[in-house]
Amino acid sequence: MRMKSHQDVIAYLDSAPEEQKALLKWLRTEIRRALPDSEESFESKMPVYKRAGAWTAGFASRKKGVMFYVMDSKLLDGFAERLGKRRSGNSCIEMRDDMKDLAKEILAAVKTPRG
Repeated sequence: MRMKSHQDVIAYLDSAPEEQKALLKWLRTEIRRALPDSEESFESKMPVYKRAGAWTAGFASRKKGVMFYVMDSKLLDGFAERLGKRRSGNSCIEMRDDMKDLAKEILAAVKTPRG
C-alpha cells in the first residue's frame, strides 16, 4: 500500500531554502521507503512519520541545516560513535550529504522492531 502524501509536507518542502531542498527531499523519500507502514503527518512545524499513532521519524529545515529525527533514542545510542557531534539531543541528527549511508542504516534499524 502506498503512503498517502500530506499536502503540508509538500508545501514545506517547496518553501525550504534552496540549499536544503535536495537533502530534505532525499530524507522524505528514504523515510517513506523504509517505513511504508507509517503515516505521514505535519506536526510541530515539521514533517513527521508515525506508527500506531506515535512519532517514529521526521525531518526539519533549521537555520543550522537539515535535521533528521529518530524518536528511539536507545536505537540512536547504538550509532553514537559514528554520529559523533552530529547527534544533537536525544533524537536529533544534524544531517549532511555525506551521511546518507548512515541515515539509511539508521532507518533500517528503525524499520526492524527490537525485541
